[in-house]
This record gives sequence, C-alpha cells and structure tokens, in this order.
Amino acid sequence: MKKFLAMMLVFLMLLSLAACGGSPGNSNSGGDSGSGQGSGSAGTITLKAGMSGNETSPTYVALSEFKRLVEERTEGRYEIEIYTNDQLSSGEQMKAVEMTMNGTIDIGMHAGSLWGTYVPQIQVVSTPFLFSSYDEADKLVLDPESEGYKLIEGWLGEKGVHTLGILEQGFRQLSNSKKEILTPDDIKGMKFRVPQTSMLIDAFAAMDASASPMSFSEVYTALQQGTIDGQENPLSAMVTGKFEEVQKYVTMWNYSYDIFVINASGKVWDSLSDEDKAIFEECGKEACAAEIAASREADDGFRKIVEDAGVQITELTAEQQAAFAEACASVYEKYRDTMGEDVYAAFGYEFN
Repeated sequence: MKKFLAMMLVFLMLLSLAACGGSPGNSNSGGDSGSGQGSGSAGTITLKAGMSGNETSPTYVALSEFKRLVEERTEGRYEIEIYTNDQLSSGEQMKAVEMTMNGTIDIGMHAGSLWGTYVPQIQVVSTPFLFSSYDEADKLVLDPESEGYKLIEGWLGEKGVHTLGILEQGFRQLSNSKKEILTPDDIKGMKFRVPQTSMLIDAFAAMDASASPMSFSEVYTALQQGTIDGQENPLSAMVTGKFEEVQKYVTMWNYSYDIFVINASGKVWDSLSDEDKAIFEECGKEACAAEIAASREADDGFRKIVEDAGVQITELTAEQQAAFAEACASVYEKYRDTMGEDVYAAFGYEFN
C-alpha cells in the first residue's frame, strides 16, 4: 500500500509539472459550491470534505485514502465528496476553518498553522528548530498516544471539531535566487515569503531577515519579478508551485515542521453511531499514516526534480543547524507565556 501511494503521489506531482494552468477542482463537485450533509441514492449519506491544496498536493493522498476507506468500510452507507482549493469557502482558507467549526463543512483538512488563529497553542509545533528529525516528530506529534497528539485533539475539540488524524507536509526548507545560505549572517537583509504565521515572521526578524507574508498563489510571480528573494516550504510544495523555475539555491535546514489535521465537524461527529465513530477514527489514522509514508518515500523524487532544474541544494550539518537555532532563541522566550512551559515540554523542549 505504501509503495502504491508513493507512486501515485509522484505521478500526481509529475502531472502538475505537465499542466500549464491552475488546477481544477475535484471532478465530483459538478460545480456545486454548497456544503453540508445530504442523502445520496438508496439512503447513502453524502459528506462534503474540503481542503486547501489541489489534486497534486501530497496531502490530497490522505483525504482521498480517507474517502476510499470510509466508503469501503461503511459498505457505501457514507459517500465523501472532496472539494479542493477550498471551493466550499470560495477559496478562503480561514473561512474554510470557520465553516468546519460551525458545521457547514462536514470534513475539513487544513494546516495546523491556520488553526493557530483560533488555537494559539497549536503553533508550538511550528516553532523554529523544535524538531531536528522525522523521528522526533513521529514520537512527539504523530503518535496518537503521545501527549502532544492528545493536546492537539483537546485544543481542537474545544473549538467544536473532532480530530480524525494528523498528517504532515514535512519540514520547511529555504530557497532563494541570490546565493548559497550556510549561516544566519547569510540571510541578513534578504526578503523571504512566509505564511501568515506570527511565529515564523518573528523567526526571520530574529535572524535580521525580512518576512513578507503572502498567499501561496502569489509566490511564484513575486519570485519571478524579484519582489522577494526567496521563500520557505517543504520540497513538495516547492515543486507544486514550480518554484525551481525561479530559484537558484535551496538550503535544507529543517527549520519548521508542518502538520495538517483531518477534522470532522461537531455536527457530523455527533450524528455518527458509536460503530461509525470507530470506523471514521480508524480510517482517519490509517489515511494519515499512508500519506506520511508516501510523502517521505517521494521526497527523493521531489529533490531530483529540483536538482534537475539546475537548483543547487545545500544540506546543513547539525552544527550549522544549531547556529540558526541559536539565532532564533528569542522566539522561544517571546512565546514562552503564550504557549506555556508545560506545552513546550510535551513537545520535547525544556527551558533552562
């Protein structure tokens, strides 16, 4: 199963490279931008699932696998329609999160950083250089029995949604069009696109670089026109955005870890029988595990696409990473009270 999903993911990414325009929505949508539960044929209950990415996004693997498993294990009693590009909220990411909270969207899959607007503590996962490896993330974030996973479940539960699984987009890496970056001094005065996440904006400020928040759809043009020098994203997102066409250097620094969460709205969760709740839980966790395995297996493919485009990739040593982490130390202190020392401890960080 893992190899099949990895192959599917690589195929989807290559399909993205061949495409010359924006990506379409899910073919099942039929142009309907409505949401909410409905009844299909023979009493089938239709649930509408929304996500920010398109069909070429690595995270799409999780939602499509969740759909397949639920429909199979409920023997067709439930049908899940996937709407990409946040069609259900007219393309507005934050509105999509709100619609999942209020039950207008049945199933939502969005980045933890977006949830940070409503659940500030969840941003702890994105703290720069909190995790240095996938092994640490597996143990502290992705294990359903870990304290970190349970904290995330609880925080989102307070907002009226039920967590069905946590997946990843991976570590965010750095690209730019100017020079090879090896030390914090190398990025001083440069301008980078970052998502609208205060902690990441603060991290670049701590390193004396300029952070320019903007939507993902605007990044390619900004890079092409030189409005910004670079950006930070997992390699998969770089390839999805075709940034290798307008960047010369990539620094593999593993500075921030990206999670996504699959949630059922409270309205949907409360409507499920205990048996179906168990099925949805099981399917969510299996789908997330499949996406993580597929994404990691596909990493070499993403890297090859970037390298074949002529981009120079620099892998930082542990010592070089530590220098960047030291430069970002003020970020931990700034968010110490907001997050709480106990929360940081749950994700493996202890203050001196």
